[in-house]
Amino acid sequence: MLSVVGIVSNEQMDFLLRTAGVGVASLIPGAWASRTSTDSPISRTVLYGIVGYLFLSSVVDFHAYTQSIVNMASIPSIVLRILLGIAILFLIQKETAKR
Repeated sequence: MLSVVGIVSNEQMDFLLRTAGVGVASLIPGAWASRTSTDSPISRTVLYGIVGYLFLSSVVDFHAYTQSIVNMASIPSIVLRILLGIAILFLIQKETAKR
């Protein structure tokens, strides 16, 4: 998977990638629970946490791109995560304004 962005993989990198994947996968239950009820403070907090992850991971990837650690293949992922984070923030604000 790392070769797509120009990183040569080894056992340590594979381990780190799997560890990060587990962290991201642990966000799924909270996101799933938040999908139907954004009027509770807990649901909004979970969604803000996901947005924070999307933005911060994009910053880390962009920094890796500017330092030539990864190649151009990482740019679409960065843009997609930023747009998804903006969309979630927009929907949270829209739902809050309804009330």
